[in-house]
Amino acid sequence: MRFKSIIFSLLAIGICSAGKAQYYKEKELLVGASVGYQYPLGDFGDQAKGGPAFRVTGQMMLNKRIGVGAEIAYSILGQDNFWNGNHFGNYDVNYNIASAQFKGSYFFESWDRDFRPYTSLAFGYFHYQNSISFISTSVGNLNQKRTIKENKVGLTPIIGFLYNLSSTWSFDMNLRYTYIPDFPETVTAKDENGDPYQYFLGFDKISLPELSIGLFYRF
Repeated sequence: MRFKSIIFSLLAIGICSAGKAQYYKEKELLVGASVGYQYPLGDFGDQAKGGPAFRVTGQMMLNKRIGVGAEIAYSILGQDNFWNGNHFGNYDVNYNIASAQFKGSYFFESWDRDFRPYTSLAFGYFHYQNSISFISTSVGNLNQKRTIKENKVGLTPIIGFLYNLSSTWSFDMNLRYTYIPDFPETVTAKDENGDPYQYFLGFDKISLPELSIGLFYRF
């Protein structure tokens, strides 16, 4: 009888270990997409207004708590009242920021195995583009177009949580703050003919708080 009890205990431990191994295996790789809303602050916020950000993320869990990965994103910001003061025409202004960042994450223990709060730090490349079109409404003024482009390095601290909806799908919600420093006072822009000229930028950094939600598939 004692021998049978030992065999039963070993089998039970083996089954539990296999289930646990499968649980962590399912969380090893995560791939997903998210959408957020960004709200610019500071001098940049005087020119641009909030808009959507779209993101694709891949992440590998090194263990139960630490994950590493990468994400690519594209945000679309519109013009603020800064551009409404000219009485000789109208402005059509678009701000676009594309990025590719590496990310490290730390997951905390919680009371629910399906609820995974985390903090992350992303760091990488940002491509800033500002397209300005001036449509004249008065005699003697010409329509104009300007395009400003800058490549920068920035970082994004993040806090959020994953919630496992099933054995393969997880819901993600996070707050993030994108910071892109060291913009010059003037940059080289191009006009409608492609000719370069110096353009006063009006800000030296970009600060973008964002609320983001997404869906991840777990391998």
